[in-house]
Amino acid sequence: MKKDFEKAILFDFDGVVANSEPSYGKVIRKMFKKHNVSLKSSDWAEFRGLSRDVFFNIVLEKYIFNTNRELLEEEFNQTLLIEMKDTISYIPRFLEFYNLVNKHFSTALVTSTSSDLMNWIFKNTKIVNNFYPVITADNVDNTKPHPEPYLKAAKILNIPISNCIVIEDSVNGVKSAKKSGAKVIGITTGFSSLELQNADLIIDFYNELTLEKLDILLNKGENNE
Repeated sequence: MKKDFEKAILFDFDGVVANSEPSYGKVIRKMFKKHNVSLKSSDWAEFRGLSRDVFFNIVLEKYIFNTNRELLEEEFNQTLLIEMKDTISYIPRFLEFYNLVNKHFSTALVTSTSSDLMNWIFKNTKIVNNFYPVITADNVDNTKPHPEPYLKAAKILNIPISNCIVIEDSVNGVKSAKKSGAKVIGITTGFSSLELQNADLIIDFYNELTLEKLDILLNKGENNE
């Protein structure tokens, strides 16, 4: 349900709301091992924060050749659902933070995950959909690192993007949010503080954030003008 606030917090999903990255990592490793592909540690960063479509474009162009894409995606999806059903959980202290800000901010979910997978997660795991709107890869023409997903969420909420704070855990996500004009908080669940250095504020845990810090962040640009 839409709330009548003048400011919003826009959450990424993987690594920000849900601790789903380990599931993805395990399934990706299984896929590459089956196809006898060895990855360098630096290759993994390329995959985070991407839509499923872009991910498989990269996989088929750079790593797994001469393979039926439809079958590869289907096998990946089925393995992922099995893995996620019992292992996906909330990021530590997320729920406490959400319950705090939900009384003062509109909240939206902006993810590169598909609508089908998000709906499955909300129906089959402990993760609950308390967001409006939910912007997925299927709702935009351009996924992250393009700014369109965050701009669309702000437009639906009828809140200026300058009055929005984005919380992201990936380099691609931070790029998307910064390009949109939002204030950006990077949380180090997947990348280091150095890798997230373009964010306006970097945290390790949600309990580092207070309403006062959020307001200071939103007003930072205004004070410098």
